[in-house]
Amino acid sequence: MGYFEDRGKEIKAAVADGNPERAADLIVHAMHEGPGSITENLDLLIDGTNNSNS
Repeated sequence: MGYFEDRGKEIKAAVADGNPERAADLIVHAMHEGPGSITENLDLLIDGTNNSNS
């Protein structure tokens, strides 16, 4: 799950920096780059975002 946790941190940082476009790009790329289907990858990304501490 490290990949999705790292992406979650990047997404949170982009939002915190006031860059929602970058956050959206990261979400779309993570959905397509992960090992599962798009919906499976989104589920993993959500779990990774919820588990990241930053």
